[in-house]
Amino acid sequence: MEKLIVVGEKFTEFAERNENVLTVHEFEHFVWSGEIANVKKIIFGQGVQLDDIARTIHTIHQNYPNKIQGIINLNDIYYQNNKELQKLVHKRKKENILITSPEKQDNGNYKSKLILQDSSELLCDHQTGQHIQGMILIEAARQAMIATTEKYFLRDAGINMEEKYFTLTSLNVSFLSFVFPLPVTVSLKVLSQKITKYGKFTGEYSITFEQNKIKTAEINFIFSVYDFNYITQKEGSQASMCHHHYLESI
Repeated sequence: MEKLIVVGEKFTEFAERNENVLTVHEFEHFVWSGEIANVKKIIFGQGVQLDDIARTIHTIHQNYPNKIQGIINLNDIYYQNNKELQKLVHKRKKENILITSPEKQDNGNYKSKLILQDSSELLCDHQTGQHIQGMILIEAARQAMIATTEKYFLRDAGINMEEKYFTLTSLNVSFLSFVFPLPVTVSLKVLSQKITKYGKFTGEYSITFEQNKIKTAEINFIFSVYDFNYITQKEGSQASMCHHHYLESI
């Protein structure tokens, strides 16, 4: 076996049905048995969680140091424990991070990798079949939208809100084919941006997912970024009005 793919336990069916695929637990036994000596390339697919595989990586470092270079996307999963990225994607729990930190490309787009973890909130119930559920892609696109805006645009635009709130005004989703627990590229294209005189930032982004160089999904967002205190007051006012009208209607 020259090439090996490792996936999370939630994708056991994918591992069972396809050759050269092991789950994280199977990979641990594979390393301890010494079978890794015959492998030239290792790819971490979806569901692989750094906290679960760290011990196995340490074992490889100690006993098969030359094989570490054979893990072609090892650096990607270290983003799962990156506290700065956790802030960028607005997640309180690191297991809910779905993407690597976006990087600007020569074509002006922003590129991330999907790094879905087994203990993600979106996998806490069950995984249907071998493919990745569409709601996971929508959330990954939302995280790409937030992280790219935070990392590249708000500060440059002079927007320095201590606490901010992203609100969606439009969401358009096209699923073009199944996405499987293999590496996935997330590409964000800015369609428009605007800053109002009140400091509100609005944007329209198109986010595409590619696997094996084939576009599998496209998600478009129109959104605004508000000061958290402003939007909290507006939310409270609308909540009171809705509550009042509901009481009158029953």
